[in-house]
Amino acid sequence: MNTAIHQEDTIAALATPPGVSGLAVIRVSGADAIDCVAAVFRGGDLRQASSHTMHHGHVLNPQGHTIDEVLAAVFRAPRSYTGENSVEISCHGGATAYRAVLDRLYAAGVRHAEPGEFTRRAFLNGKMDLSQAEAVADLIHAQSEDAHQASVRQLEGRLSSFVEGIRSSLLHCLGMLELSLDFVEEDVEFLTAERLRSDIAQAEAKLRDALATFRSGRIIREGVKVVLLGKPNVGKSSLLNAVLGTQRAIVTDVPGTTRDYIEEQMMLHGRPFRFVDTAGLRETHDRVEQLGISASTEQLRDADIVCGIIDDPAESEGLEVLRSLAADIGARCIGVLNKCDLHTHPLVTDTDLVSISALHGTGLDVLLQRLADVAANIGMLPASYEVVVTNVRHAACIERGITALGRAASAAEAGRTEECIAVELREAADALGEIIGVVTTDDILNGIFSRFCIGK
Repeated sequence: MNTAIHQEDTIAALATPPGVSGLAVIRVSGADAIDCVAAVFRGGDLRQASSHTMHHGHVLNPQGHTIDEVLAAVFRAPRSYTGENSVEISCHGGATAYRAVLDRLYAAGVRHAEPGEFTRRAFLNGKMDLSQAEAVADLIHAQSEDAHQASVRQLEGRLSSFVEGIRSSLLHCLGMLELSLDFVEEDVEFLTAERLRSDIAQAEAKLRDALATFRSGRIIREGVKVVLLGKPNVGKSSLLNAVLGTQRAIVTDVPGTTRDYIEEQMMLHGRPFRFVDTAGLRETHDRVEQLGISASTEQLRDADIVCGIIDDPAESEGLEVLRSLAADIGARCIGVLNKCDLHTHPLVTDTDLVSISALHGTGLDVLLQRLADVAANIGMLPASYEVVVTNVRHAACIERGITALGRAASAAEAGRTEECIAVELREAADALGEIIGVVTTDDILNGIFSRFCIGK
């Protein structure tokens, strides 16, 4: 989206889910929003209406006939969600009704909004910073109370205040260093070396504490990621289907049936879980299967729990390999012995091995309880956290800031020049600025707001 070209347009979109419902809300925003709605509305002159007032009336077609009976809420700039003149039209929720109202608005010169365009305008008009704008999308898609609360805290500006506080401290140091450069011939020290090192160390420590919350924050936002891992035909796809209660994955007795990973979500004990079925791990010359195994291995990188699945009690060595793979990425591993109905002695001595039959559902409740118990003990927040980092973009920016501050600290310890230290401080400040949108590009904005739903 080219911001310079489209920012002046008046836009409209359905702000409620499409389908059949009692009501539908159409959001209109832009400099001409009130005039455009007034041109198709009968029930009082919206052009003269005060901000934050509701008006009963009808939307009319060009012949003056009623399209729908509506309520129009007027919000005048800058006291609106977008910071622009806005009108929210509540009409009947049938698809025919709200489409007819939208078509009438489009005919009156209003453009259909792009995904996330209302919130993008709110950001561009200073109604919220970029991290708060992202929190809007997170709040809409929150699947648990923890995710909801984390989104609310971010929308309230807690992350913004935290980031801005550290960034302001860095910019102060940067300003003092640059001032020293202006008076280099007078040999004036505006910021002592000890104070500089202390400020850098404090900023780095705060950022590291924030980054330490990211795993917990990702689990809160996205759910606990459970990867089903094992050799071909041990029953990974059958287990996925049994957990979901539906035939999501194809199951056959042909080894290597799953050629790619399959991911599905479910709620377990009030928490969202993401179950990932993977291609069976084995040596193969089949190019497609090799690609599937490679993609499945990639899924391990951010796994929280690995279900290491075997179908033979004698496969203890293979289970240890799976446990080792989980340990390498810091995930917990739950050993699963599938097809217990086929074993003469299905109950083994390994206390961390759950015996199940994915086909018959035997032991499934025990496995799900074990998953819930393990999940309750991972991703615990540090005792003294100020904010929770839930967004991978924010985490990447914080990592860049920490790296730059590390270089700045090394330069200060080595007695390098103010110019060298200032470059690193500027890099750290810019990285943090990207979180709140003080430093940004159209590419960053397009990537963020393209993930929003239309109407938000």
